[in-house]
Amino acid sequence: MSASVAYCSPARSSLSCCQVDNSSQNDVHDACANSPVDGPEIATGLLQSNNNYFVQEKHQFPKRPEIDLQFRNIGFRVNSWSLKKFKTETKEILHGVSGEFRAGELTAIMGPSGAGKSTLLNVLAGFTVQGMSGEILVNGKLRSSNSESWKRTSCYIQQYSLQRTKLTVGEAMTLAAHLKLGCTISSGFKHTQVLELLEILGLSHCYDTLCGKLSGGQKKRLDVALELLSNPSVLFLDEPTTGLDSASTSQCIALLRRLARTERRTVVCTIHQPSALQFEMFDSLYALADGHCIYKGAVNTLVPHLASLGLHCPPYHNPADFLLEVAIGEYGISTDKLISAIDKSCENQKTIAASIKPPLDDDCHTKDEKTESPPPPAGLLAQCYLLYKRQLMSLRRDYFLLVVRILCHLIIGLLFGYLYMGSGIYGNRVLANYVYLYGSLLLIVYTGKMAVTLAFPLEMQILTREHFNRWYKLAPYYISLLLVEVPFQAACAATYLTISYWLTGQPLETSRVFIFMLVSIAASLCAQAWGFFIGATTNVRIAVFVGPIIAVLLSVFGFCIRYMDTPWFFRWLFHISYFRASFHSLLVTVYGNNRGRLPCEEVDGEVPYCHYRLPQSFLHEMEIGQTGLIDNLALIVGLGVLMHLCTAGALWCKLNRR
Repeated sequence: MSASVAYCSPARSSLSCCQVDNSSQNDVHDACANSPVDGPEIATGLLQSNNNYFVQEKHQFPKRPEIDLQFRNIGFRVNSWSLKKFKTETKEILHGVSGEFRAGELTAIMGPSGAGKSTLLNVLAGFTVQGMSGEILVNGKLRSSNSESWKRTSCYIQQYSLQRTKLTVGEAMTLAAHLKLGCTISSGFKHTQVLELLEILGLSHCYDTLCGKLSGGQKKRLDVALELLSNPSVLFLDEPTTGLDSASTSQCIALLRRLARTERRTVVCTIHQPSALQFEMFDSLYALADGHCIYKGAVNTLVPHLASLGLHCPPYHNPADFLLEVAIGEYGISTDKLISAIDKSCENQKTIAASIKPPLDDDCHTKDEKTESPPPPAGLLAQCYLLYKRQLMSLRRDYFLLVVRILCHLIIGLLFGYLYMGSGIYGNRVLANYVYLYGSLLLIVYTGKMAVTLAFPLEMQILTREHFNRWYKLAPYYISLLLVEVPFQAACAATYLTISYWLTGQPLETSRVFIFMLVSIAASLCAQAWGFFIGATTNVRIAVFVGPIIAVLLSVFGFCIRYMDTPWFFRWLFHISYFRASFHSLLVTVYGNNRGRLPCEEVDGEVPYCHYRLPQSFLHEMEIGQTGLIDNLALIVGLGVLMHLCTAGALWCKLNRR
């Protein structure tokens, strides 16, 4: 691959380029003329004075197949439960729309709010499958709903920019390149590809900028750059100009138009209300109203088409605004009449559109030229490593929460150790130690569960986008998340337990200390698995409520009530409660296993009655004398593994239920 560049971040790589400053455009051309550039001639660019970069005009990607997308009689229905009518209601959003989007064209899907723009885009991209009817054809061949070849040649950029805010632009692009391009492509080529894409999109000067500190327009361009790494033939964009000012919007549309024309891509985007200048930058238009197509064809034939229906666009009036006014009925024409008119002129529109097809640039390819297949993505182990590395890079810059979690465990360990100091030594303080063990277990269970309950609700949008665009599979993502959260939660629990165990005077025998730590940390990790599952199956509001309720419910059985005092229809909870298994195991670890007579603390120089001088008597009264440590530990670990499997299954259903 060869490319000529007009600006690059200093000392980024050996890629031949010339650096520019705030001087004039002529100075840039002079500098480039004296630079040792390999490959084609230097391309002239358009200076963007507001952020000082040149939009590169010449760049050559590996050739991908050109794709013409046709769709026939596309319908879409959603079912919703009506509480008022106490039955399921069906709402039809798209009413059998048809059309064609061709390679080399930038197509706009327009219409008033609620017309079905985003729904149509979701259906065409394959993001939404359930509820649709009709046929979608790729180069004349019927596309299946789960076609892997289609997913490898297309990408979908959603409306709101979602990036890892604690990564720099360069880090985000590099990691995405490794994930998308796999191990068959050299690191040097990937780095060059990253730099060239940033050049094309005017983001070179942002290489070391955190993604969270980019402007709205820069975030939009970064979204495009991340997906262009896999060089897709088809780009779908949902409202790419949302939140941008007029200048940024024009730059965004100009970029999409150039991507369509120079590389013969099929670029389709929804847009609500562009200016007249921005509207003219589109090659073709697909207009919707109430789920029906009211216009499809070239942009410059829209006004004559409406005029043929007696709808004359006023002079100096934005045709895009005029179209929306017509669509909502301001000019007295019904949607049925617009639909009828577009059906009659459909064949004529195809002829007109073909005659004004945008001209190809000199370096464009035809459909008959040989194309290159995309490189295979990174393998599962490589994905695990890259995603784990990404997690660590983000945590390195956002460690405040981790420090707070460690400090809280440290401080509470000191507090509990002070309040229950020496309770593990004396026989007349067994009940106080009983409360300490319960409180300790409740603490590490709560912190383990609630610290991750919101992990998926807050992460789901990014995960959905990256997984849908084939960045990685679910298993490596989930494993990389566990590789970060599991060791850290274990470290937090160990911090608290080490301090409080020593201060409260628990037996300092190696076997007892080891089993105590093992059971406690296993319980905390099991609770963490429950937290992941709750977060994966509920939303934010429900998750923060359900998590504590489940923890309290399970803690009741085994501490607040004994098995013999429990109503028979609740006794099954004793057998599945990891909290009960953990708590009883801790009691047996501290007071069981042939522990000798306990000393009794003197009060005012006298030794009071000491009921639990023999620790076995306490275990007998609590009905846990026969508790099996191995069985309890197996239950805790088994439940934790089961909940992780259920979490992975729930995430898979969410990511694939479209």
